Amino acid sequence: IQNTPVPVIAMAEGSIWGGACNIAFICDILIGTKDTCLAITPAKIGVPYNTSGILQFLDIIGSHIVKEMFFTAQPITAERALSLGIINHLVDAGNLEAFTIEIANKIIANSPLSIQVIKEQLTILGNALPMTPQTFEHIDMLRRVAGTSNDYLEGIQAFYDKRKPTFLGE
Repeated sequence: IQNTPVPVIAMAEGSIWGGACNIAFICDILIGTKDTCLAITPAKIGVPYNTSGILQFLDIIGSHIVKEMFFTAQPITAERALSLGIINHLVDAGNLEAFTIEIANKIIANSPLSIQVIKEQLTILGNALPMTPQTFEHIDMLRRVAGTSNDYLEGIQAFYDKRKPTFLGE
């Protein structure tokens, strides 16, 4: 999505959970309805999350909200997502497609080359966070600890069994 040279507009109606949140967050424009909600849920099943996804969340909404979303694994409402800048517009469900097409037509009316260049500039600048190789390796090690833990196995099994996991912190 980030490397696509044209703007990507997402229409969001209903729940966006887990990895789908990452996809929604990296779309260029997100249009939702009052029934849209977003939740980042790896902690519910003991799964670590990818570093690039966390960086994208931090870039969009800041650490306090990201921490709350990851730690609680609870959904946020469309209204809150709008106020945080996650969702660009909230519209009635019956008008979602027409409104999205209207936004797309406004984009199409502008210079495609200019938009392509600006999108790439925004992507490069958004990913320009300084991170040393040592920091990346440390984060990767942390993910391996969680991803090979008994809690991870329990979370996955509980998900398949459709039950609440019993985490032991190991």
